Amino acid sequence: MPTYTTKRPVANSDIQILAFVKEASIWYADLPEFLEAGLGTRTNLMMVDGADTFLDLLAKGKANITLRIAKEPFQGWQTKMHKIRKGVNQSLLQIIGHAPVDYGAYYKVAQLNGQPLDHQLWLCPVTEYVFGSYPEDIYASIVPQF
Repeated sequence: MPTYTTKRPVANSDIQILAFVKEASIWYADLPEFLEAGLGTRTNLMMVDGADTFLDLLAKGKANITLRIAKEPFQGWQTKMHKIRKGVNQSLLQIIGHAPVDYGAYYKVAQLNGQPLDHQLWLCPVTEYVFGSYPEDIYASIVPQF
């Protein structure tokens, strides 16, 4: 299985903007440059195993959301995901139809907007494409949509 150690190109900033779209009840990361580079298929971009329900929580019924994400805290961050372990639920990925992968990482979300939250989510190897690695912490805020 490929690893995505080439970091996504970003313009002079450690803060990145990443959009997500929900189609037919499935969330996808919107990374056309990943697909155009031939690094995988759309099924690699599926958000599953807790990442989907976290996006549902953030999107509040909408079918798309854009997040500002970074490995370090930034002004206005609303939530932090902390890596708790590496792993992958292969049977779940097969059932859902996610692209085959050999690994991933689970993250714990303990708060959202200063309020306690107890949520676990899994991030697939595309995280390495976005960040260059699996960061210990990922900070995020919702980009307002008008």
